[in-house]
Amino acid sequence: MSTWLIIAEETVTANGSASHRQVKVVRPVSGNKTREEALVELHKVAKSHTPDSLKGTSTVVGRDSDGSFWVLPKSGKGHASCNLRLIEQIRP
Repeated sequence: MSTWLIIAEETVTANGSASHRQVKVVRPVSGNKTREEALVELHKVAKSHTPDSLKGTSTVVGRDSDGSFWVLPKSGKGHASCNLRLIEQIRP
C-alpha cells in the first residue's frame, strides 16, 4: 500500500498572454490505501473542487481515460482549466 497525494494542475491564460501552469497539492489521501481506494477519494474531491481561477464560474467535471478529472468552465468560455490527478508520494 502507498501514500497518495491529490494534486491540481491548473492552466490559466490571462488577457491573451502566454498561459502558465500551476501545480499544487489539494490534499493527501490519509492512511495507506490501494490505488483503487485512493481513486475513490479523488472522485469525492473532484465533485466539489473549484480551482481559484474558476471561482464564481459555473463548472463541469469530467473523468479522463487515465482516471484523472478535468474541471472546466461550463459555458466553454474562459481561459482556465484544472486537471485533478492522483500521484504516489515517494518521499515525505
